[in-house]
Amino acid sequence: MDVITAINERTSIRGFSKKPVPREAIEQLLDAARRAPSASNQQPWNFVVVTGEVKEKLGEEILSSYKKRGTHYDPSGSKTIPRLYLERTKKLLKGIRPYLEKMDKQVVPFIEEGSCLFYGAPVLVLVTMDKVHPHSKLIDIGCAVENFILTAHRKGLGTCVIAMILMFEGFIKERLGIPDSMNIVVGIALGYPDGDVPVNAFRASKEELSTMTQWIGFE
Repeated sequence: MDVITAINERTSIRGFSKKPVPREAIEQLLDAARRAPSASNQQPWNFVVVTGEVKEKLGEEILSSYKKRGTHYDPSGSKTIPRLYLERTKKLLKGIRPYLEKMDKQVVPFIEEGSCLFYGAPVLVLVTMDKVHPHSKLIDIGCAVENFILTAHRKGLGTCVIAMILMFEGFIKERLGIPDSMNIVVGIALGYPDGDVPVNAFRASKEELSTMTQWIGFE
């Protein structure tokens, strides 16, 4: 599979089989991630890979904390963001609804509780970065994550990038022994897709290139 095919085919997976992912396979994905470009070759990424009872308990505790919190996840971080981006999120939720109805699930609880439990994936990969790095280094992290998820797709594995769990970053770091000097940038649910889960057939729409590109100096 060439890289363009992988980019076009990849989609977020929100239903996983119980089949375990071999450590060797995960190492191959991490090897692809570490080969990503980074400014001044500083390679600011670090990875924490969690599975088994530790992952299960972590998910249950995150879900319990979320329910006690009594508030919904806010992607804007309680800040006002342009309506343009809010509309894209609304489009996502509207598009995924018919697939969840087949599962007798409601959109918001499924997304939020599913995120807390890593959608039942057998593996959770946390991507961390030392706090000393400037925010500009996040683009390097993004490159590494893209390498990871595209390689996973090529190998028949599914992924879902999860940011909601960052609401509980301090708790996660404490439970997993992640130093306070590190920030958790994002989590990645990893496993083999369950083909019988309707929501896995959903593909999020993408805006047209013309809405986000400015051409200068071209005829």
